[in-house]
Amino acid sequence: MRWAIGVSVILHCLALSLVFKGSDARQKGYPTPIIAYTVSLPPPVRGAEKPTVARQTQQVTPEKARKVQEPPKDARVAELNPKKKPKRPEPKPAVEPAKEDSRTQEDEETRSRGLPEGVELGSEFASARLDAAGFESPYYLNILFSKIRNQWDNPFEGPDTIICTIYFVISRDGKVIDHTVENSSGIPAYDQSALRAVLASRPPPLPNQYDSPELGIHLEFQYIPY
Repeated sequence: MRWAIGVSVILHCLALSLVFKGSDARQKGYPTPIIAYTVSLPPPVRGAEKPTVARQTQQVTPEKARKVQEPPKDARVAELNPKKKPKRPEPKPAVEPAKEDSRTQEDEETRSRGLPEGVELGSEFASARLDAAGFESPYYLNILFSKIRNQWDNPFEGPDTIICTIYFVISRDGKVIDHTVENSSGIPAYDQSALRAVLASRPPPLPNQYDSPELGIHLEFQYIPY
């Protein structure tokens, strides 16, 4: 009996010691052991192609490239060169005057033969001619012809062209000292109306630069039917 009691006491002591040791280990907080694993990877293979990302590309055919590069045949390509001056336009050929214009010019020269430049005869007078070659005053003649034109009252109206020539001489002080119907129109009333227009015009005195004491004028009155 004694040995049994002794054995039980020893067992109880061992059990108690184990209990106290477990509690002390929990209080100290020992860390949980970490297990590390090593993994070996295979080395990269040399010459292997890198993965490429697919892109959407449009393949250009030779026909399309030719259409883009080659301009159309009818297109005009302008070359810009700032140093190059533009070409001057070629002068246009002179237009020859019509025959009617040349005839009109000849008629005007015939009408104003012997008159200074700038004299206006108008449609009432066919032509005028001076006896003096050195008379160079168109201003005086324009005034004189305007006065005669205002005094002329044409009594004739018909389908035919009528012309008569009146010759008259103007003195230094502006008086008509001689007058006559040089060429008749065949209609006395027409001739007398032209002569009365000259006598009633009251010409101005002759210009001072004119040396001669008188001036003779051959003036053609004309009627042109419209």
